[in-house]
Amino acid sequence: MSDRITRLPDGVAELVDRVPDSDLAPCMYFLAITVLSGVDVGDSAELTTALTELRERGSVSAGHRLEVGSCLAQLEQRAFIAGRRGDDEARDRAFFQARAVNCLVHVIGAGSGAVAAREPRDRLREAAYEAAIAFRGTPGVVSVLNRYAG
Repeated sequence: MSDRITRLPDGVAELVDRVPDSDLAPCMYFLAITVLSGVDVGDSAELTTALTELRERGSVSAGHRLEVGSCLAQLEQRAFIAGRRGDDEARDRAFFQARAVNCLVHVIGAGSGAVAAREPRDRLREAAYEAAIAFRGTPGVVSVLNRYAG
């Protein structure tokens, strides 16, 4: 289990643990859609394609996982460049959008082999943590998790 999630308030770690195994995939899908929409990055064609594949097939092709990873890298680079320019607003926007995309990375098992090999509950833990950072707080994440945790 990742220790990062235990640092979040509002019992997020406990809520993740209460999501039944049979609901892990729909919970992660709903969390990803919620956070991508919430930080206004959900209109990217690459992200939409990955989410559509996930919904329709239950998995995302290797090519589309790479595209999601590329989108994450571009947002992180954009945040870095904006920070170097002193544009704090653009830096923050790109940083929080990158956290939302990183939530999707964990949901679909993209990224390094270690991410892809993680168990679904561990992926949900990481996705929930990234979503909380993207939202700048836990209420949105808690709302999604409560829907599945009972």
